[in-house]
Amino acid sequence: MRWTNTATRYGALAQFFHWTSAAAFIGAYAIVYYVIWFMDDMSDEALPVLNIHWALGLLVGALVLPRLWCRWLDVPPQDPPGSALEHALAHTAHWALYGLLVVMPLTGYLGTGAPTDFGLFTVTGFNETALFGWIGRTGSVGWEAFEAPIDAVHHFLGKYVAWVVVALHVAAALTHHWVRRDDVLLRMLPGRR
Repeated sequence: MRWTNTATRYGALAQFFHWTSAAAFIGAYAIVYYVIWFMDDMSDEALPVLNIHWALGLLVGALVLPRLWCRWLDVPPQDPPGSALEHALAHTAHWALYGLLVVMPLTGYLGTGAPTDFGLFTVTGFNETALFGWIGRTGSVGWEAFEAPIDAVHHFLGKYVAWVVVALHVAAALTHHWVRRDDVLLRMLPGRR
């Protein structure tokens, strides 16, 4: 398999970024909803589980910049047959997904006042960074006043926007595969020719 895209399929690098980001994004959702539905999210027992959510979110954030760089350098496969409106909607939906891949990890990190333990290293909570120290001094704002609106944006996007955008993306891929019977889904699957 080629590392780069061709006119008819995505390369190994694009597939790696797509499926790793998707798995981390969905995993982060599953874990946070597990905490919400089955645990007291303020309890000490919830912290190790929430740490997995934070780690997966930071992984999504770490992957998005090289992913966008590769997207910029490597031309995506040609659009499938369809109208100009369908293509415009598809491109808009893709950029909305990229926006979520940037904004969700960013607001998640900025609104988290706890360190994220990756095992081999720890990422300090934003409230302990020099940048937040500067923001706090310059804007005369404490952590609670800073964190609340950032957390509200993160939760709003997570509860009301991300599910819709991801569901539309999945529905479009399955429509291409099962209804239109074209290769849109297949060209993103690893190991296919």
